[in-house]
Amino acid sequence: MPLPPQGRLARGAGLGAVPGVRLGLWGSVEALTGVAVVLPPPGTAAGVDVRGGGPASRETAILAPGTLEYGADAVVLTGGSAFGLAAAGGVQAGLAEQGIGCPAGAGLRVPIVPAAAIFDLGRADGAPHPPGEAEGRAALDGALEPAGGRQPVRGSAGPGLGAWTGRGVSRGGLGQAAVTTPAGHTVAALVVANPMGTVLGADGGLHAASALAGYGVELPRVDPRAVRELLTGAGAAPGAPAATAGGAAPPGAGRSSAPPATAGPLNTTIACLVTDAALTDAQATRLAASAHAGIARAVWPSHTLFDGDTVFALALGSQPLPAGPAAGEALALLNIAAADALSAAIVDAVLCADDGPEPGGSAGAGHREDRARREAEGADSPAAPRPPALASVFPELARAWRAVD
Repeated sequence: MPLPPQGRLARGAGLGAVPGVRLGLWGSVEALTGVAVVLPPPGTAAGVDVRGGGPASRETAILAPGTLEYGADAVVLTGGSAFGLAAAGGVQAGLAEQGIGCPAGAGLRVPIVPAAAIFDLGRADGAPHPPGEAEGRAALDGALEPAGGRQPVRGSAGPGLGAWTGRGVSRGGLGQAAVTTPAGHTVAALVVANPMGTVLGADGGLHAASALAGYGVELPRVDPRAVRELLTGAGAAPGAPAATAGGAAPPGAGRSSAPPATAGPLNTTIACLVTDAALTDAQATRLAASAHAGIARAVWPSHTLFDGDTVFALALGSQPLPAGPAAGEALALLNIAAADALSAAIVDAVLCADDGPEPGGSAGAGHREDRARREAEGADSPAAPRPPALASVFPELARAWRAVD
């Protein structure tokens, strides 16, 4: 039997490629952290798969096949490591006020809000400033607005503000992408890319290049000498090749070549997939599991002891699976699309990130800064060293990606 055909990759709409789901963000450029809330319609099936060695998560067990088949009322992707999981409590409280949640008798409803967090503590000024319930509530408010999730946001936004790659090689970020299968189903991916590994290989190409090429997306290679200089100068993941004697310094090499003191050993790539396919909770779990191949293709190394790689999957159910033997083929196509969409979303996150404003600058449209809290906690403390965005180091590569669809 031949391999199934691939579908169509779209970068622009992101989660908006699946009607019915909403996205809300809160972020602070002063604290370099943020929250994303994915808000599906009632009755959405949900699954999760955790593969990293150091996850920070909440309410993942309730999504396992064989448990109560309720699904999820929202999924939270947050900064702040385990502290940041408190943001899900704010989302839960807000949904309860809206009367949204799992019926618990006597007129009570308990919102089910699974969450996962990246490690970004100390990346603004060396001190931890994790999101809390108020920040989670602010992100939920954004999702509940009439235009929630309709305008794709990517790069240095929400929980991607404090994301890094390669322990300080470059800025990570928030990314989105979607794949429509030949069977007509769509899988969209939202990712916070903060991996221990990197997205560029020592040969100057993206690790995800072969996956993208299957959809006709050919991106230029960059100077391998500049990549090696970037990897070794920033103290990249173990096993990165040494720089050649004549290695050219990339643009922006005037930055400190030492690893930032706030780089730390802890990382994580967390993601939420959304599909319009009608899936059971077990099938949604398989979708999340399949997507981890997308992380492994886009990031090297991935799923390490220091990563908490976690993928959620939400199935809205507006597009049924075909009947009979064709259902198995449709499920296989969905699994392929999940991995490819996540690979593309990781590339999107890293190549759309920017160097950002200086500490104290504007958070930009859609971001609510908690200035009072920052002042109380000592906002005048010195800024921690920050890595460059790949868009400033390799602008041609970033421009080529941003021109896709």
